[in-house]
This record gives sequence, C-alpha cells and structure tokens, in this order.
Amino acid sequence: MSKLISYSFCLVVAALVAYAFSPRHELADRQVQLNLARLQINDLVQFDDRVIAVGERGTIIVSDDKGDSWRQTHGDAELPVTLTGVNWLGGSELLAVGHDAVLMHSADAGETWEVLMQDDELGEPLLGTWSADGQRIFAYGSFGKFLSSADQGRSWQERELDIHGEHLNDLDGDGERLQIMVGEMGLVLRSEDHGESWERIEPFYRGSLFGVAYMGNAVWVTYGMRGHVFVSKDDGMNWTQVDIAHRLPLYGHARDDSGLVIVGTGGAYVNLSNEGELTDSGYLNGLGTLTSAVVLPDGDLFVAGQSGLLQQDRGYLAVIGQ
Repeated sequence: MSKLISYSFCLVVAALVAYAFSPRHELADRQVQLNLARLQINDLVQFDDRVIAVGERGTIIVSDDKGDSWRQTHGDAELPVTLTGVNWLGGSELLAVGHDAVLMHSADAGETWEVLMQDDELGEPLLGTWSADGQRIFAYGSFGKFLSSADQGRSWQERELDIHGEHLNDLDGDGERLQIMVGEMGLVLRSEDHGESWERIEPFYRGSLFGVAYMGNAVWVTYGMRGHVFVSKDDGMNWTQVDIAHRLPLYGHARDDSGLVIVGTGGAYVNLSNEGELTDSGYLNGLGTLTSAVVLPDGDLFVAGQSGLLQQDRGYLAVIGQ
C-alpha cells in the first residue's frame, strides 16, 4: 500500500502546464495557438533547437522557436495513455514511456511515433529510459520494472533486480561503465559493468529519491522527498546530505556546463556547482509545483510547472516570478 500511495502522490504533484511566459508575445496569442491551460506535462527534453514535452492523454508537444509556439504531434486520438518520460537517444531518435508500460519510439525527432510495447492489463507505468550511446537502452518504472534493449529499442528483455518491488524513479550514467539508479524508500543501485549487474548501496535515507545526476569527476547528486539532496564524490559509494533552506519535495532537474538546478514543490529550487557544492536555494514565487526542467543552448531555463512552461535566464533564478 505504501508503494501505491508514494506513486499516486508523485502523479498528483505532476506539473500542470498553463502557457509559456515570454516578453515577446501576448499570453492570449499563445493560448490560441495551443490551449495548454488544462494540460498536465510530466517531462521535457531538449536537443538541437527543439524542446519536446509529454504528458496526459498521450500528449506530445513540440517547439522549434524557444517556446514561442507549440504544436501537437501525438495525442489521445492515437493513444490515450498518460506519458511520464521522454528521452533523446541522439540524431532523430527518441523514446517516450508512460502508463500501461507504454514504450514509444520516434525516428524523426518527434514528428511521428510508433508504439513498441504496451501492457494495458496491469496498467503499471514506466517512468523513464536511459542510454549512453543510443543503442543499449534501459527502461525503468513502478514496482521494480526494469527492461533492457541492445538494438536501439526494437526488442526488449525484462530484467530481475534484487529488490523488493520499489519504484525505480531515475537513472543516470557516466557514459562509460558506471550507472546509478534511484527509487522508492531510499533505494540506490549501482552498476560498474554497463548495467549487467547491480549492487544495492547501503541506505543513507529512508525516503523516496526522485532524481539522480552525474556531474563528472566522480561527483553524483541525488534528491527527493522533504528537500533532501545528497552528494557523492566517490562515484556513489558514500553520500553526504546538502543542507538547504527548505524541506519541500524535489522532482526534476536540468544539467548544463555550469552545474545543476533542481526543482520541486512550491517553486522550490536548488542550485549546485559541478563539484556538488550548494550555490543557491529558494523559491520561484508563484509557480507552484515544478517537476521537470531543461536548459537551452543560450542558457535559458524551461521548467514545467503548475503556472506554465517558464522561460528565464538560469543565472538569475531568484527573481523569477517576483
């Protein structure tokens, strides 16, 4: 029951995208182009000049102009299933996952989508995918569901992990051999052989962990419930808590050359350097719950949240919404 409550809570706090904020256009104009006022968006991905967002009722929307306009490339007419994650594999290849163990592939940068897998009997969601090279791919989700593909997602094998059915919430890797996966009840799994085998790290926190990010030079960050943020400087063997100013759940992050920004409930945010040092934390006023973020090549930050899809200079987060 605790697993169901935990997962349901995650869904309840998922971001409701209202509309994109920008000084260059009137908000009403954007609402006419695509009405996002009641659309729940659960994940974002950015590559080249494109931003893609996925959410409820199979919705996938695309922007090629830094968020000035959006168009829908997939919706409930094709597949009325909530999508929880989207991942760019390189080139024009993308994967999206969602409820009913849905796994979808696009070979044209998100213009069209093909369903690779679906299990509408159990209804258990996949929560994300990860790949270092676009060929070997891992998919993970609720109740310990873990899949791998060695052929760019064309076929999948279910994998058994030595866990107790905890939700698997996020996975990241160094692009070489090491991968770390985090989940419910403080679960941290570590692989040193490209995901062939996984060892459980001794728990250092008993709450759910919702995200993990590799910062380089053996530095990793994980975060989750009640504003908990932890940093490892030895490739995930030992973790130290970062003392931040709030105790609100943190759900998503964006990474670029300057460091990491983590976002969460009540507009809470945390900035960390590449060395895992705290540089700032606070609230993005008036934005409600934030669950996902991407950084554009020009440094602008996009965050999916209850008050819309926000675009702002990342270097000046503290004044957003004031």
